[in-house]
Amino acid sequence: AFVRAQTQLAVELRPHIEAAFERPHVTIDFAGFSGETLRDAVAEALDKVRSGRLAPETIAVRVLISDMTVPMALPARAETQADDPAVRERAERITRRAADGIIDQVAELGDLGLVRSTTVEVRMHRASPLFKLYIINGVEVFYGFYPVVERTVSIKGEPTAIYDLMGKDVPLFHYAVTDDDASHGTQFVQASRQWFDSMWSTIAYRYDG
Repeated sequence: AFVRAQTQLAVELRPHIEAAFERPHVTIDFAGFSGETLRDAVAEALDKVRSGRLAPETIAVRVLISDMTVPMALPARAETQADDPAVRERAERITRRAADGIIDQVAELGDLGLVRSTTVEVRMHRASPLFKLYIINGVEVFYGFYPVVERTVSIKGEPTAIYDLMGKDVPLFHYAVTDDDASHGTQFVQASRQWFDSMWSTIAYRYDG
């Protein structure tokens, strides 16, 4: 994933994630489709913790993703433009693989005694995913829209045209808290945190991996 900086140049998200791991206490809240980009974005930072190059004391991750076991507007079969259980089954496999990967990678650091406290909580909801949101250490937000594209994928061994959400390499807009409470960045971060917490504490429910 890439961040759209104020200069309008695309820069990689991973260095921002890695910088967050230089702090003693790391928090990441993610809302999106499957969590694939989050898993990939944190992989390098977690490797550096394993090798001793980064040494946070605590890591707390919250992941908020769509429940692909229930009917969704997206992804959908292109021919009918409607929900299709087989299309969702494919999306569910991707989602579970990503969520379980994040859980296992972070938990391993605690099991090895490299980080004093590690937690990963995953919750699901029944809304279609339309955007991705990263909240890093409560002071930075990266936000981007999922373009809807038609593409052909293999479902039960058959090529099938679907309307899918493309999250890889989409521009992310970067907002950060500043000393000015009235700044656009500060207000956007605050609003993002409020939105995430409201979803987390109301309609979201526990992921049973």
